[in-house]
Amino acid sequence: MSDILEKLLGVEKSAAAIVTEAEAEAHRRMTQARGEAQKRSAETLKKKTAEGEEAVAAERSRIAAERERQNKAYREKLTRHSLDTAAFSRAVFTFIEKGGR
Repeated sequence: MSDILEKLLGVEKSAAAIVTEAEAEAHRRMTQARGEAQKRSAETLKKKTAEGEEAVAAERSRIAAERERQNKAYREKLTRHSLDTAAFSRAVFTFIEKGGR
């Protein structure tokens, strides 16, 4: 009977060792998988950040070009209008003569 108990204890110890080894292997694999996932996530974040920065730079360039185009059009429009400084001066002097009323 004691032989049977000793054999059972030996089997139980073997089973415990196998479970412990399996747990350690599972922990190692999970740690490795977590590290790989974090690495992929960081790479994706860097890629998306770079894409975002490129998009912002492109949009800024587009806006600057549009602003320059509009400013040029406004300047051209203003230069096409003649300035009647004599009429402006008469209006100002009339305003002053009337006492600003």
